[in-house]
Amino acid sequence: MTAPCDWPADWRRRLDAPLPLSARTETGRAQIRAAWDAALPPPDPVLCFDGTALHFASGKRAGGVIQHPARITGRAVLMLHDHGGRFDMGWRKMTEDPQGFYSGPPAQRLLDAGHPVLCFDALGWGDRQMPGDQQALACTAMGLGTSLAGLVAGEDRDIATWAAGLPEARHGLAVWGFSFGGFRAWQCLATTPSVGSAVSLSWMARRRELLRLGAPITAGQAAFWMLHPSLAALADLPDLAGAAAPRPLFLRSGSADRHLPLAAVEPAFDDLRAIWNVDAAIFDGGHVCPPEVQKEALAFLS
Repeated sequence: MTAPCDWPADWRRRLDAPLPLSARTETGRAQIRAAWDAALPPPDPVLCFDGTALHFASGKRAGGVIQHPARITGRAVLMLHDHGGRFDMGWRKMTEDPQGFYSGPPAQRLLDAGHPVLCFDALGWGDRQMPGDQQALACTAMGLGTSLAGLVAGEDRDIATWAAGLPEARHGLAVWGFSFGGFRAWQCLATTPSVGSAVSLSWMARRRELLRLGAPITAGQAAFWMLHPSLAALADLPDLAGAAAPRPLFLRSGSADRHLPLAAVEPAFDDLRAIWNVDAAIFDGGHVCPPEVQKEALAFLS
């Protein structure tokens, strides 16, 4: 099976059926926040950062960095790195731009604007690489009663909760990400009350439209990092993000993004605008993070 036309009729009926939760009312948002809490692992508090790695109460660790501008004038920014099909590097993608996605290190642009920057390896990246391909890892996670998406979302929540209490975050805390990082950014805003705002670049759409269109999210592998099985039958992605309302959310997506077709992105942006006043727009380009979009994001953060 490679596209929705291969699906049996009952799958198509399930795809077209209304979802029970909507973020357009405060009651609905409270229900979605409760669904998020139930979907994610219990909190695993961060105990400390030793200069090279975070240490969690469970004993796990995550390599990373905290960088300081010459003078702190803006909120701290927790940068959530992309997927990129490259697992040997996680947080360093933000400080080095090894694949050229950002036309230069995006962390440096934030530092130049007076923002402290924090970035850490997600599960599966950098020193936290795991044996086996992504499909095998996803199956193992589901066999344990969770998901790759849920594990990452829970950890991002825990890191953001810790980061919000740091001296570097005395002006507040924002989260920032592109692609997989963009998905992580809006969900971190939705799941973490201590996050004040989010920049989410190139990862918002109606999930059900992506499935209808046979977008890459239907192909497995990298998609598993962005699929929450226990939430999929409750609310679509804009409503899951809407749990964050009314905190500020900045969204951009490319007009020729093969991962996120406009037919799925534009309705999602409309859904979000029906919940609260988000800053959402389409730029000319594909699945990229150009400097001019990063400049707009900096203006939003200030």
